[in-house]
Amino acid sequence: MTPLQIRFKAFGIHLALSIIVIMLFLLIVTQIWYPGPLFKLEGVWQGLQILIPVDAILGPILTLLLYVPGKKGLKLDLTVIAVLQVGALAYGGMLIYKQRPVAYAFVADRFEVVLASESYFYDIPTERFTDYNGSFPFITYVLPPQSSQERAYFLINGINIKKLAERHYPIGQYIDTIAKESIDLDKLRQTNEKSTLAIDNFLKEHGEKSEFIFLPLQSSTYQNIIAVINVETRSIKGYVDLDPWNTDLK
Repeated sequence: MTPLQIRFKAFGIHLALSIIVIMLFLLIVTQIWYPGPLFKLEGVWQGLQILIPVDAILGPILTLLLYVPGKKGLKLDLTVIAVLQVGALAYGGMLIYKQRPVAYAFVADRFEVVLASESYFYDIPTERFTDYNGSFPFITYVLPPQSSQERAYFLINGINIKKLAERHYPIGQYIDTIAKESIDLDKLRQTNEKSTLAIDNFLKEHGEKSEFIFLPLQSSTYQNIIAVINVETRSIKGYVDLDPWNTDLK
């Protein structure tokens, strides 16, 4: 085998190992940190488009350039390349992990995604959620202003009530209030063929619409989708891939 062939063999082995690691990383990101539509809604792919090529391709290319059988310091070169690759993936992965969704908070007429980086989430009174089974997503109801004076206070002081941990409650206590904000599916069906097809496919798979509440879900990037709540279990049943604010649904 010629030196050039040996180099390409080392390149191929390094590239294969890099792809395997990246695939495992993507599996964690898409299935655990950003499950369902959250990977798309939170715009994770935009960051990965930079991280993956750099991490999966740059390392093997450096191996191709530097790998010379019998070269003095070859082990050190390969070690440095590996450390750089692992470091880049770990750094990028940590940023993505810290920005992962941890909860949905119902605010006014919609669910809003709560990120792990939002510190108030960890101060939410856990004793209120004794029936929480630990499944994702953790869902809360944000208590709105209870008087005109309170509303004025929040408005004047620029206070986002979603970020007040003490105003978060289990949605079961307010399910009737939440249900009043459910999207009118009949009106949504009338907007276009895509809406009709998406709704009909969901109901065909999951059952009658009387069991569900259909609510806007707003991501931290302000992309939107429809989240479906099971009235009986007070949990997410699924999603309808439509932006409810593209048309007049009320």
